[in-house]
Amino acid sequence: MRKYFYLLLGLVTCYSNAYPQDSTLFYSATLLGAASTPDSPFWINANSYGAIPYKGSFLSAKASIHKIYNPNNPRFFQWSGGIEGIANAGKQSSIFFTDLFIAGKAGPVELSIGQRKEFIGLADSLLTTGSIAMSANYRPYPKIQISTPQFVNIIPGNDIFTFKFSYSDGLLGSAGVHYGNVTNVPEIYLHQKSLYLKLGKRRHKLNLYAGFNHQAIWGGEDKIFTGGLKKAEAYEYVILGKSWLSSRVGNHLGTIDIGAEWKGRDWTLFVYRQSIYEDGSLANLSNVADGLNGIRFKRKDQREKDPGLTLNTILFEFVYTKNQGGAVFDFNTGTFGQDNYFNHYVYNQGWSYKGRTLGTPLIAPQNVIRKNLTDLGTSYTVNNQIIAYHLGADVSWKKINFLFKGTYSMNFGTYKNEYDPYLHQTALLIRAETVIFNKKTDHLSVALATDIGQFYPNNAAIMLGWRKSGFIK
Repeated sequence: MRKYFYLLLGLVTCYSNAYPQDSTLFYSATLLGAASTPDSPFWINANSYGAIPYKGSFLSAKASIHKIYNPNNPRFFQWSGGIEGIANAGKQSSIFFTDLFIAGKAGPVELSIGQRKEFIGLADSLLTTGSIAMSANYRPYPKIQISTPQFVNIIPGNDIFTFKFSYSDGLLGSAGVHYGNVTNVPEIYLHQKSLYLKLGKRRHKLNLYAGFNHQAIWGGEDKIFTGGLKKAEAYEYVILGKSWLSSRVGNHLGTIDIGAEWKGRDWTLFVYRQSIYEDGSLANLSNVADGLNGIRFKRKDQREKDPGLTLNTILFEFVYTKNQGGAVFDFNTGTFGQDNYFNHYVYNQGWSYKGRTLGTPLIAPQNVIRKNLTDLGTSYTVNNQIIAYHLGADVSWKKINFLFKGTYSMNFGTYKNEYDPYLHQTALLIRAETVIFNKKTDHLSVALATDIGQFYPNNAAIMLGWRKSGFIK
């Protein structure tokens, strides 16, 4: 693996020197320090691509360089790449890469190899609680992906109807198993694909969106099950969602998304819905209530900021996962409720990677909640029935930018272990950031966060940061 890292770094460096006219290099360096209770608050570590530790006070250093595609370059073939390394010191010290990839593009189609931060699903990317199936909460994993990063015209020369897609396969490493012939398999994989459509031209006031994403964790079927499928055959079952012995091969999860954007003179309005599907419950509408709903108002031109108090973006979200197809699971009647989101009957890690939830961080692992609520069994989470209300805002005043996140959730446990009465929880974050020096490449920030309620410990933290970033010509 180390040779793989050095190889990618060497390729990025060599190509940057050989073809500087094809690209723009972007660099970033960040130092963070936090004083915290024994556990860090929810909005300090959630949706940070796994960069911020769960536990206690820490010091963190991050450095990155990315070669991005040049939008002014007419060449049909271009390439990009990036590397971002993080070192954390504290109760959970670690050194790892988030981004480490190289990619090439032929027209609108890109082939990427490695791991990189991405955002999947129709939702706001800055203030959201996180997409239901694949959020910004987990550390990126190595994969090979073919995709169209931007929407592509279906009718040549006319952007009234456009699409974008992705198809990838990645490595998650070894996995513990609690059902079958073995207790561990040496390698499991994450298959992913998505397709999104957009109706409306860029200059139109109204754009409509619809699409889906589908993910599946799989691997080791021939070792786990007697007479289990070989790797090639299992992969076919995974990508097609076919059943084997009355069950799908692997742990499947995805969302069907719809959205609409209205572009006013000064503001844009974006509304979206992500509906969960896992084992067929959505097909018969038994879990149609479950999903993420959002509405965002965003100021169109944020470059010319008023010296007074200015609201740039405000977001409201509602998350509901309490239905899960109903309380009945019965093979005899064909009633398949109790979807048990983010847990799996085979893999111990459920819907996670390196201890981080792949989907919405509102469904959290056992090791971050109050100790009296944990279950000594093999479930990844003991709380996947939630109702949550979320407010996010981006506000500027003079040269200071403020970000606020506030989430109130009602936590009901699982169908097998319900909390009665349900548990209240509030998570709050406010962050202030300002530019220093004339070049505007240096930023100082301070963040305050707290958790108050019955589900997480009562956490609090203050985090100070410095960030330097810019383009290298």
